[in-house]
Amino acid sequence: MKLQPSIIAEELKSFTFFKSFEEELLAQLATIVKTKSFPAGKAILTEGDSTSSLYFLRSGKVEITLENGRIANLESPGEVFGEISTLSANVASVNVRAINDVECFEISSQDFESVPAQDKDRFTALLYKIYSLVLSQRSAKATEKARLFEVINKELHEAQTVLQRGAGGRVLLVEPDKKRQVPIKMALGASGLIVEIPENMEEARELVKNNKYDVVLCDESGVDLLKHVQAGHDQIFPVFLTSCDVLGTLQVLEQHRYINHIVSRNVEDRATTIRYILTAIGKLLNKDLFGLEKYLMWGAEIQNSVISHSAQREELREEMTAHFRKVGIRSTVLDRVNLAAEEMLMNAVYDAPVDSNGNHLFNHISRKEEVSLEKHQCSVFSYASDGVMIAVSVKDPFGSLTKEIIVDYLLSCYNNQAGSMNENKGGAGRGLHLMLEAADLTIFNVKKGVSTEVISLFYVEQRRESNPAFHYFFI
Repeated sequence: MKLQPSIIAEELKSFTFFKSFEEELLAQLATIVKTKSFPAGKAILTEGDSTSSLYFLRSGKVEITLENGRIANLESPGEVFGEISTLSANVASVNVRAINDVECFEISSQDFESVPAQDKDRFTALLYKIYSLVLSQRSAKATEKARLFEVINKELHEAQTVLQRGAGGRVLLVEPDKKRQVPIKMALGASGLIVEIPENMEEARELVKNNKYDVVLCDESGVDLLKHVQAGHDQIFPVFLTSCDVLGTLQVLEQHRYINHIVSRNVEDRATTIRYILTAIGKLLNKDLFGLEKYLMWGAEIQNSVISHSAQREELREEMTAHFRKVGIRSTVLDRVNLAAEEMLMNAVYDAPVDSNGNHLFNHISRKEEVSLEKHQCSVFSYASDGVMIAVSVKDPFGSLTKEIIVDYLLSCYNNQAGSMNENKGGAGRGLHLMLEAADLTIFNVKKGVSTEVISLFYVEQRRESNPAFHYFFI
């Protein structure tokens, strides 16, 4: 159904892109704008093709990709994509595909050629105004991407520096995907590590048998090798690299409970994956698991508070929230940070404390009952932000968290059996699950009988396109 120009103008007015346009300009534009529909799966733009149109999303969701890698999904009304090659002499620089049924407004430079001669100058000026705004917006986004690229490079450099401070090492990388091998090998090699990549699993077993390695990294196809390494090579750190979602990872861990170290990776975000792998290897080789600063850029100001009483939880979270609000963290992100922090603080008071025989002291009582901790039982609550990530952690002096608790409790929740393992406990039994789902990444660091540290990481710019993930390290 063809829309009246007045209706189009009213809808354009609601788009952020056109906020600076006067009503007269919008009325003029509405006479040329066309509506366009694309069914689910339809290619709207293909990289390298000529196009003279800009599209403004009205409804639906589109995926933008480049060389088979996803750049972004657009689903907010008014978001713009496309090119005006008549002015820019460019072809489409990306691929755009409709994920579901999509409705757009289309502005084509060709339509401006058909306006009456007396209106030509006015409409040409309008076209250039639109195009200049598009360029301005894309320039701002490019600047932000460049800033984030610089940040990630600094983080990678810092992770490599930590490794170089160690004694070096030798790494076996079991990764059948050659595209994923290269960046990992380059990053580890630049850190002074010797990296070897076997052609197949048989060769990997021979290499482990005949050579000394400090770390063995394996994906899902190599978990049996990790078992072999774990059983016969005490000096090697076997690390499971998983690309599965949380439930898929838990299912692997349920069947392979010998795995002590796990790093989740996002195959669409190579730089972050490499940084986390470098951080993990640095922690293991330097025998230094603890500290949320390892996941932040150098210079982030860390706030620390001692937890000695259950009644402190609200006060500590309020102080944390006030701190993050001062640096401009959004409420939508802080809601998730608060949820994770409450669960971490609750665990520190009720679940972590054990006696000298490893028996839990308080996890059988109601979470409404107040608990005071003795000096040697107190945990430390820490938080900081480096402008890209927020990190919140609790570190206790017990080291009583086990792999079985993590795997079995989370599996019970993801299998819709939350609370089934909650006999003899005073809480709801969903704390780990709530904490994991709130954060973008959760890290469990455990030195048995000494200390447990749980770190929750959140992107400052709310980014929930990817699923939550977790790492753990047990020594």
